[in-house]
Amino acid sequence: MAPVPHLTPRPAAAAKGPVESGRPGDGLPGFRRSLGEFATGVTVITAAVDGIPYGMTSNSFTSVSLDPPLVLWSIRRESTSFAAFSACTHFAVNVLAHDQMDLSQRFARSGPDKFVDLAYTEGGGAAPLFDDVAARFECRRTEAFDGGDHLILMGEVETFCRYDRQPLLFAKGRYAVAVDHPDTRVVTEPAPKADARGMDNQPLAHLTARAYSVMASRLEKGRKTAGLGLSLMQARLLKAAHTYPGATLGDLLPELFLDFNASLDVLESVVDLGLVTVDADGKVHLTGEGEARILSIVEHARFSEEVLLQGIAREDLAATQRVLSRIIEQQF
Repeated sequence: MAPVPHLTPRPAAAAKGPVESGRPGDGLPGFRRSLGEFATGVTVITAAVDGIPYGMTSNSFTSVSLDPPLVLWSIRRESTSFAAFSACTHFAVNVLAHDQMDLSQRFARSGPDKFVDLAYTEGGGAAPLFDDVAARFECRRTEAFDGGDHLILMGEVETFCRYDRQPLLFAKGRYAVAVDHPDTRVVTEPAPKADARGMDNQPLAHLTARAYSVMASRLEKGRKTAGLGLSLMQARLLKAAHTYPGATLGDLLPELFLDFNASLDVLESVVDLGLVTVDADGKVHLTGEGEARILSIVEHARFSEEVLLQGIAREDLAATQRVLSRIIEQQF
């Protein structure tokens, strides 16, 4: 049996030296960037003291023990919320989902108005709890430890919940989403490959359609894994509405590759999701939620393409983009 391609050992790469090194005290920015190479989830830790809610974004959260169920996180002593969290009896850990960057940014800033116009419920100790998160832990604070310029807070988890959502990640100083690594795909049997003989003589339209089919299939799998919550056709309609704002469904048909009735079904589904509206003239408009969703889809597609297209020379990709762009421009 031939070896599975993605499990074939690769030749060892030539060793490369670090781009930064030294003692933390001599190069604090480089030390911070090096810590940023460790990807983490993103949480909003909340508590209530004297009836006042407090919250802050943190990626220092980690589990400690299953029995007893212990977790910990740390807060900077210079934080404006330090006094509240150092005095709280309970805290809640809201593990953010991939589409909750706004919530992360809201609680990453300083100020007393973080909870204004924000929906939440109260958990143990009146700690605020948010909906639509990836997971949530309500904790009774048990201990506090000195952690240099931070205070380490440990809590015993009293209740937890998990939702079927993809988590928001943070790495290299940027937000990120999770996709399956290509080397972790389970292969039970090599898939049959298309006969490549004579491909160079195929019409460009045929090759473009074949390539699109391959990419769309892989992106669809990645979209489901990333929890973006839309089918390929729903995502395509949102992208078309974003590209041609104020167009009617009939105007968008060339972008959807569906007949009118099938396209109408897709349109009605995204209207029900609150992602688009249709005005009295039949013009399709993205809602605020629709705009946010299409930005997540585009970001995910760009990341996925980097994985899908690895191994293809950049000059070849650039040439392909120029050709396709010229073809698209000729429709006008």
